[in-house]
Amino acid sequence: MALVIADNDYRLIRPLANPVNDGEAMEASLKKLGFEVVLETNRDLRRTRRALDDFREDAKGADVALVYFSGHGVEISGDNRLLPVDADASSLAALDKTSLPLEEVREAVAATAKVGLIVLDACRSDPFAGASGEGRGATSLAKDAADKIRPGLGRVGRAENILFAFAAAPGETAADGSGQNSPFTAALTKYLGTDGLEIRSVLTLVQQEVYDLSRGKQLPYVESGLPQLFFAATTKEQLPERERLLLAMADVTPEMRGEVEQIASDADMPLAPLYGALISTDTSHLSGESLNARLREAADAFVKVRGEMKTLASDDPQVTALRRQAEE
Repeated sequence: MALVIADNDYRLIRPLANPVNDGEAMEASLKKLGFEVVLETNRDLRRTRRALDDFREDAKGADVALVYFSGHGVEISGDNRLLPVDADASSLAALDKTSLPLEEVREAVAATAKVGLIVLDACRSDPFAGASGEGRGATSLAKDAADKIRPGLGRVGRAENILFAFAAAPGETAADGSGQNSPFTAALTKYLGTDGLEIRSVLTLVQQEVYDLSRGKQLPYVESGLPQLFFAATTKEQLPERERLLLAMADVTPEMRGEVEQIASDADMPLAPLYGALISTDTSHLSGESLNARLREAADAFVKVRGEMKTLASDDPQVTALRRQAEE
């Protein structure tokens, strides 16, 4: 059973473009995997709580209970809150009164199934920082709340029997996306049904894809308290090369991530080719300086090939097809 909540049309804070699209994409993906899905869009706090209460009753005894939320989320004095469309930031008391504690979602999921999944694409960029012309009736954050409210969500700490998947790292915000979906939900719907992968491996793919496509600016975060393995799809097949690379990227140290990100930024290139070079290299005998030089050689090679690709434009469909393969 799954409850999908998606909020675009915020009345008093900055509205968003993609959450409803994201909710519909998640609904379709979950239905393909055999979930019974309830989709709620643009709900105020009262109707959000009613949907959560209904889910608690309807999903009782389900094999798996999943709640997905797409919209704004904030941390208020260390307490994670999801913002419905009537969230009011005119004062700290008003925001506290018009937001949904994440703990209520956790309690509902914990009461229904042995396997619980809570997926939060809810750290969208600062809901209170609207530029001119951005948003209907968007208001600045009240002065009494500014030092107690952080856009983004914090660590949960109580994940018994539940897996939490956040679109961004604790305290960080996530992109709403320039296309039809947010980067996080686009990656999640892409990989959720991957045959033979346990949910934590699926989310590792999601993490690394978002990290790669954002060039290191966004890294989803997972807290898992699941007592057992959960497979969304169970057929075992060999993963494609890119997926194997994404899984391997998760084992790279934070220090090396920083070095890869810097070299990629200097060359204005994606992260994945450098990770491919890094993972395929035996680093045990290389000094830090030698490894840096190896990565810069890989960056130079990528930039050279990218430049050559621009010269291969042709009306010949065979050349066009070969060029596309080379770019991939």
